[in-house]
Amino acid sequence: MRRLTITTLALALLAAPVAVEAQQRQQPAAQRAPAQAAQGQDHPLVGRYEGSQQRFRQVRDYEETRFPTAAVRNRQGGQPRLDAGNSVAVAGKLTRLVYTGPADRSPLEVVRNLQERLERLGFGVVFTCRMAECGGSGSDLWFAVVNEPPIKQTIMPSNWEGGVYALLRWERAEGDVWVSLYGVPNAPGGGPATLVDVLETKGMERDKVVVVSADEMARAIAASGKVALYGILFDTDRADPRPDSRPAIEEIAKYLRANPQVAVIVVGHTDSQGGFDYNVDLSRRRAAAVVAILTREFGIPAARLTAFGAGMAAPVASNDTAEGKAQNRRVEIVKR
Repeated sequence: MRRLTITTLALALLAAPVAVEAQQRQQPAAQRAPAQAAQGQDHPLVGRYEGSQQRFRQVRDYEETRFPTAAVRNRQGGQPRLDAGNSVAVAGKLTRLVYTGPADRSPLEVVRNLQERLERLGFGVVFTCRMAECGGSGSDLWFAVVNEPPIKQTIMPSNWEGGVYALLRWERAEGDVWVSLYGVPNAPGGGPATLVDVLETKGMERDKVVVVSADEMARAIAASGKVALYGILFDTDRADPRPDSRPAIEEIAKYLRANPQVAVIVVGHTDSQGGFDYNVDLSRRRAAAVVAILTREFGIPAARLTAFGAGMAAPVASNDTAEGKAQNRRVEIVKR
């Protein structure tokens, strides 16, 4: 096997990964990795395989995605899906990189070199597979891994029959790090294409949502017939509102009590991540859960409330950015 090329920073990380990583982040990028500066910075924990070329790099400070933890075999609407049964949902800083080459190397050799490098740093292997072991002929995992994360790119060739995948996790007190490695053959120019996703978990900034008051709801509904609420929060793939959604639901109840003649539609909305039919059903169940709380705990007559799920069909912003997705994940109160 050809050895894995790693920068001076990566060598230092072998001895003291946490402390050195923090120290190096304070240095200019040119000092950390001058050899790769023209192509884009490698992730310091992963490095790159000797002779490979970086073709894509994008970083988002906070994102949520799923990584496969088992073979991907289930389909919905003709497309493979990642869900709680075959993957793990994680959120934090996401770095997505794509490398191609070298021309005389296999995807297996490149991915295994990167995997061994990470294991030496303290990462543990969560899941690994090759070709049909990954689901179907390997195509199901290809679609899930390449298309599921919120950062899109078009460089990875669809040559899944020779694909190899590995998911690793490093458990740290300051936040876990997940690394997803996926290699396929026959990249442009020859050799493998390697997709590297690094997610450094961290807590999302809290207390950023302002609860819309009953009076503000009344003004918005009078002006436009609806109001968008961002204070009703849900965990990933769950329909029941989180406990911190209570203040927003209380304001809906106040508005309805102050306007007893009004009937409303409670509409659930999602971003574009996941299957269309799945998101429509999830948004409907979320809207129904809000209706159930309003009737059961606040005494609002069920005849005044209609639950509806719009899924991803009515975005108010682009789903290509984390900020846009956050705007699209909402509950709306629409005057009926």
